[in-house]
Amino acid sequence: MSLRPSIQQVLEGLRREGQVDTLAESRARSTLEVHQRTSTASPWFVKAFAAFGAWVSAVFLLSFFVCVGLWREEEIFTAVGLVLVVAATALRRFVQGVFLEQLTLAVTLAGVGTVATGLAHFASDDAGVGAVLVISLALLFVYADATMRFLATLGAGGAGLYLLLRWVPGPGLDLGLLAFTGLLHWLFLQQARLRTGRLGTLVGPVSFALACGLPAAMLTRLASFGRGMIDGHETLPMPLLTLGLTAITLYTVWHVMREHDLSASGTNGAAVFAALTLVAVLTVYTPAVISAVGLLTLGFHRRSSLMVGIATAFLLASGAWYYYDLSVTLLAKAVALAGSGVILLGLRLFLSRRFPQTQSPVEAR
Repeated sequence: MSLRPSIQQVLEGLRREGQVDTLAESRARSTLEVHQRTSTASPWFVKAFAAFGAWVSAVFLLSFFVCVGLWREEEIFTAVGLVLVVAATALRRFVQGVFLEQLTLAVTLAGVGTVATGLAHFASDDAGVGAVLVISLALLFVYADATMRFLATLGAGGAGLYLLLRWVPGPGLDLGLLAFTGLLHWLFLQQARLRTGRLGTLVGPVSFALACGLPAAMLTRLASFGRGMIDGHETLPMPLLTLGLTAITLYTVWHVMREHDLSASGTNGAAVFAALTLVAVLTVYTPAVISAVGLLTLGFHRRSSLMVGIATAFLLASGAWYYYDLSVTLLAKAVALAGSGVILLGLRLFLSRRFPQTQSPVEAR
């Protein structure tokens, strides 16, 4: 199944709605040809070697600081890292070409690591992580590069979860996971509106960084802490975390149905909500399952193949974790696996009868 329609299908739909004229397709193809010639002027392997050379150059720069013993002077080391971040960020606004773009990216990341390491040595670990959080948030707005914004979101999210784990021991990590999950769903649901705003360029990198980071954080939380305690403090009860993630998923499904002009309060909505609730109940001690279902819903709703791939891998990993979780009995696992399969198959049968396909779907290219 193809998720993204072709340019021709989009233009045909707009033409039927009277939004464009008959010459729009020829103008669009001319524009795409110009873009292809300019964007593929250099072969991909040339760009890859240039990027590799830029990262090697950044490594040599850092090795120079290490060789002269600068890393032993924590205050100076921190100041040098801050200078690298500021200088590389400013230089990025004026450079063109793969080598310089990758060089500024590598130097910026090295500078962030240098600042964090220096502060962690002469202050505290929390200070170093806090510096990563502050600098990453600043880079989101001042560094005009999608890759850096993606990495900065991962850095800020990881630092934020670490600080919540330290400053709000016990439930802090779970509350952070719920907050980031809610932010991810909101960004994807409001994607079309947000992209037209002043910060529209942030939506894509931030959304996909959260989509990549949250599954890893969720599985790490299950593997490292399970249902126990963190530093002697009780975590949120696992059913309560599952309840919060289920509420976010149900809201997402309701929003999707409303966008597609489907009645969320009728029989269709009740069947979908009941199926999702039963899946959450069957896997109440593995909140990653309902979280993965929510990501899968977002991926299909926004026709994003990458998001569907991430959500599918997350769902398989969370299902495997549930199956191999020693704290769950074999009977409970068997009931959950069989019950969830029956629920999803029954839901598919109900929806296929409720909304029969009148024509075969057109495969988009």
